[in-house]
Amino acid sequence: MATETMPKALVPPRRPARPGSTRPRPVTAPRHTRPVAAPAALPVAAPGTRSDAKAGPAARRRAPRMPFILLLVGLLGGTLISLLVISTTLAQGSFRVTVMQQQDSALVKQEQVLSQEVAEAESPARIAGEATQLGMRQNPRLQFIDARTGKIVSGKVPPAVAEISVPGFTP
Repeated sequence: MATETMPKALVPPRRPARPGSTRPRPVTAPRHTRPVAAPAALPVAAPGTRSDAKAGPAARRRAPRMPFILLLVGLLGGTLISLLVISTTLAQGSFRVTVMQQQDSALVKQEQVLSQEVAEAESPARIAGEATQLGMRQNPRLQFIDARTGKIVSGKVPPAVAEISVPGFTP
């Protein structure tokens, strides 16, 4: 045992064994007097291998960091991908809005052109010109029907008959 190799002066006195304990406790040097192993003497695991029992406390601290780092990288990657998708979707929506605005302005211009053509087609001069082309002619004798009496009036209409009798209307 250790007591045989140590000189007698350094061996601490033995305590009596505990009651119920049959095995004597080995005698060792106190912890503060034990030699400390140099850091170079610790076995180093090869890179890429995972031997927590051999690598020492530094490797044991790094092992839990890897899943956390992978989680952070995954979250950052997911965030970047979602930002890309959102940006693409917004750009696509903006493009659709621009196309629809251009279509709207083209339709507004077309409506203006058609409204102008209708206004020109409704003008009395144009109607008279088209009627002449179709062979229609003006009646030289004008005749009007008097709505009060139901008689036909020819030639010039007296001002009293030509007046409009609508309540509240003053020309």
